[in-house]
Amino acid sequence: MTEELISILKRYDEIVAIVLDQKIDEYQDLLAQKPEGTDDATYEEYIQRVAKDEADKLTEQFEEEEDEKLGGKSLHQIFDEMTLQQKEETLEYCALELDRDVPASLIKSMASDEDRDAVRNYCADILGDSAWTEDELAEDKIFEIEFQKVKAVLRVLIAMGEPCYTQAVLDRFMSYNRTRDFVADTIADYIEAFPEVTVPMLIRIIEDNEDTGLEGPCEDCVIMLTAIGKEYKSEEIYDALRHAFRYMTNKIYAVLCLADYGDSRAAPMLKNYINRNQGTIDRELFYEMMSAIQNLGGDISDIHDPFGDFTKKMQQPQDIKGKKLRPNT
Repeated sequence: MTEELISILKRYDEIVAIVLDQKIDEYQDLLAQKPEGTDDATYEEYIQRVAKDEADKLTEQFEEEEDEKLGGKSLHQIFDEMTLQQKEETLEYCALELDRDVPASLIKSMASDEDRDAVRNYCADILGDSAWTEDELAEDKIFEIEFQKVKAVLRVLIAMGEPCYTQAVLDRFMSYNRTRDFVADTIADYIEAFPEVTVPMLIRIIEDNEDTGLEGPCEDCVIMLTAIGKEYKSEEIYDALRHAFRYMTNKIYAVLCLADYGDSRAAPMLKNYINRNQGTIDRELFYEMMSAIQNLGGDISDIHDPFGDFTKKMQQPQDIKGKKLRPNT
């Protein structure tokens, strides 16, 4: 890479940071307008996400604008004029060295390159050669940074409309004992982009792992299936979520997913579970199931509260430990 290109990319990174900071400042006033009953941390995360979405839109516009400092060209045009090898080098530099995401226009430029086979092969090489855990890293490397290369090539594959590596990615993901949120979110973006291909894969994972308690990456797969199902509802997805509830060790995730999916048929199922397990049900699971039943339109007036404080508990901000359901974007 030339020093001139490195300078251009560093300038881009600085501008993106400024735009994001400005948007966050603009939305700060909204933090004081938090709806009653909303958890502070959840609302702040929502505001930050909205600000980032706005910043991303402005940044993409900036990448398409001609700039005298770029010789009268846009950043997108500069990328389009590169060879594929130059684009690959630039993508890896951006992933490892920039504080912000790889420029969207670089992702688009790679995705639209005329040599699709070469782009797919490059993505396969990155997916296969990159470290997916700290144990696979050299001592002087940082996993969160190195994994950005995986995130970048998955973005390229999404932009290409290319689900060719979904099975390989899920296989690698399922090799984890426990997953990290930023890894799970990266994988979910790719898997959820191709529901017609990945729904059967996710259902198969749930069915094949019922004897293990559906822990670790299985929990994330249930969340991915829920995210897809909210837009593409089907009997197969609903049945898989019911199946997950039956076999999951940590049933809170299954309850959250059933509530998020939004099929009212889950309400009587959850009520029956509470009634059958009055003497053994966990307090936090009980609270989540009661909330889910309400959210699904069910009646909880006839459910005995073995802890005697459901109403009081629900008036307090909830802090559910563990994974979060993927936010709506």
